[in-house]
Amino acid sequence: YCVDLKRLYATGYSLGSMFTYELPCHMSGRFAAVASHAGTMPVVPYSCDMEDPVAVMHLHGRSDWIIDYNEPWDWKEWDYVGTMMDVPSLVDFWGDKNSCASVDESVSSDFMHITHDDCDGAVRVEHYALDGQGHEWPMSVDGVSTHQLIWDFVSGFSKP
Repeated sequence: YCVDLKRLYATGYSLGSMFTYELPCHMSGRFAAVASHAGTMPVVPYSCDMEDPVAVMHLHGRSDWIIDYNEPWDWKEWDYVGTMMDVPSLVDFWGDKNSCASVDESVSSDFMHITHDDCDGAVRVEHYALDGQGHEWPMSVDGVSTHQLIWDFVSGFSKP
């Protein structure tokens, strides 16, 4: 298959979302954008030394009963990797990692949309906080298929 190496993207859900965040931390030179739903990452990552900025989208239900939206939490007692970030801290982490200079927030009856913009490498960090949404995959956000929302985001980025 012919692959455009400047347009590599990743997406993940739940534990897959957590893995998705390892990619910009360890392979930022390869991935242009990642999108994740219902995951997080450690408050103190083992390492996250990015070579290049990477665009990040995160969707998360505010009523998620598995990965809490507002509270940090400890990973499995039998496989300790440290305390995991609450979602607002996760979004801010990626805004900081990409040296984003501005933050915009809009609120609707179903979600809050936060955009960290004016970032290094012309990337962006977007977050959708979904009201009334638990840990399950949302079929749509503001009337747009979640799959399409993610594709519209990631496909807007490429490596130089």
